[in-house]
Amino acid sequence: GLRNPFKASFLLLILFCSTSSTYEYEVNLSEIYEPNEALNSIDVKLVFTTKESNERVSLQVQGYPKNFEEIEKYSLVFDLKFRENYETDIQSLCIGPVWDIYGPGEVSIELKKVNNFKNTVNGEVNPEKNDGCDNYYYYLRFLTIHLTNGEQVLVGVATDYAKIYPDAPYIWLVNKNNEIEELGATKIEKYSLNFELSK
Repeated sequence: GLRNPFKASFLLLILFCSTSSTYEYEVNLSEIYEPNEALNSIDVKLVFTTKESNERVSLQVQGYPKNFEEIEKYSLVFDLKFRENYETDIQSLCIGPVWDIYGPGEVSIELKKVNNFKNTVNGEVNPEKNDGCDNYYYYLRFLTIHLTNGEQVLVGVATDYAKIYPDAPYIWLVNKNNEIEELGATKIEKYSLNFELSK
């Protein structure tokens, strides 16, 4: 039999204790596209749902496009802010969960039409490797909309230091010949599409 019934019930309580958070963002691009009728209906609502239990975390992302037919897929790359507070010393580098396939830090997710623009990626937090951070702050670094006609729309949602992607709030169209056309600016503020994991 059990020698310590309190310990057993406490462990069960931890196993079933999980938290869930949802973040919704409207990406309204249509005001930019008035001159280009083919692109004037690619607005999308993005919903990020995080679930945290024990040492496991999951990030589910779903896109709700205004025009389902014109979109082939969305590619999203999230990046982890390395330190919670840039005023503190360099010791507090946030490592964050280890994502399946990707490892710690940056994590990518693709939302394909065949999956109804929905996908999930899972991660694990190792309690033995304490990085001293209470929360992990992820922001959307890159957002690419792949159109069914073979063109891509690169939406600036952060700062791109390498300049191979638009900074927020700018937006580019990449045509089938890989030529870039700058389309204008959105109302997206830098780092404003984000989610947080607690520890």
